[in-house]
Amino acid sequence: MIELAWINGEIVPLADAHVGIEDRGFQFADGVYEVIRLYNRKPFALDPHLQRLQKSAAGILLAVPIALPALATEIGKFLARASVSEGMIYLQLTRGCAPRSHAFSQTKPTLLFYARALPPLADLATSEGVKLITVPDERWKRCWIKSIALLPNVLAKNQALAAGADEAVFIENDRVTECSSSNIFAVIGRRLVTHPVGSKVLPGITRAILLELAPRLGWPVDERPFSEEEALRADELFITSTTREISWVARWNDRDIGQSRCGPVALKLNAALRERVQRETA
Repeated sequence: MIELAWINGEIVPLADAHVGIEDRGFQFADGVYEVIRLYNRKPFALDPHLQRLQKSAAGILLAVPIALPALATEIGKFLARASVSEGMIYLQLTRGCAPRSHAFSQTKPTLLFYARALPPLADLATSEGVKLITVPDERWKRCWIKSIALLPNVLAKNQALAAGADEAVFIENDRVTECSSSNIFAVIGRRLVTHPVGSKVLPGITRAILLELAPRLGWPVDERPFSEEEALRADELFITSTTREISWVARWNDRDIGQSRCGPVALKLNAALRERVQRETA
C-alpha cells in the first residue's frame, strides 16, 4: 500500500513529497508540529490539537495558512484515502522557503501532514513499567510551543536509551518538569500532581484530558512543581502522551520505586480515557 502525504493542499505519495532546501523549517527549525492519534481511522481530540497548533504558531509569529475548520476537513478527506486505521497523523507547519537570513521575509508557509500506523498499545494492567533517567533541563523557556526544534529532547531520549531506560525526565532546580516526549504525573497523598504548563512544560492533550477526568473519579488535582524526592516517595508515577496514552513508571535512575505493577489511579484514569476514546471514535 502506497503511503500518502498532504502538502500545501495536494495529496501525493509520501515518497514524492518534497520541500525546498531553503525551507526555514530545514535551515532554522522555524516551525511547529502536532501528532494526532488515530483510532478506527478517526482522529482523536482533533480540535484541541489544531487549537494548540494555532497557539504554537502564534508563539513564533506565524499564522496557520488555512482556517482550522477547513484544515480539519482536509484531514478528513485525506484519511478517507489513506490506508491507516490505527496510528497517528504527523502535521508540520514551517515559515516556508526563502533565501537564508535570520530576518523574516514574505514567504508562503509550508503545511504538510501524513498518517502512519502504530503498533497496538499494551494492556496497562499487565504491562511492564517504564524506566526513567534524570537529565538536567537545559532547554529554552518556551516549551509551551510545540516547536520542531527538538534537539535537546532528542539528545535526552537517546541518552536514556543508551542507559537502558525508556524515557528521560528533565530536572531543573530539583524540580521535575516533564519528560523528553511525555508529561509526568505523581500520586502524592491521594492527590494527582503534575507541573503546570508554561516555560518548561508542554500543554499535552492527553495531560489535559486526564486533568479533566481525575476529579470526576475522586482524585483532586494539584498543578504544582514537585521535587525528585517527592517523585521517589510518590504512591504512583506515570507518564502520558498522545501516542503512548499512559505508561506507569517502575524505575527512576538506579532505583525501583516500589511498584510491581501499575497502580490503581493510573488504571482508573486509563479506563476513563479509553471510554472517551471509544465514545469519540467508535
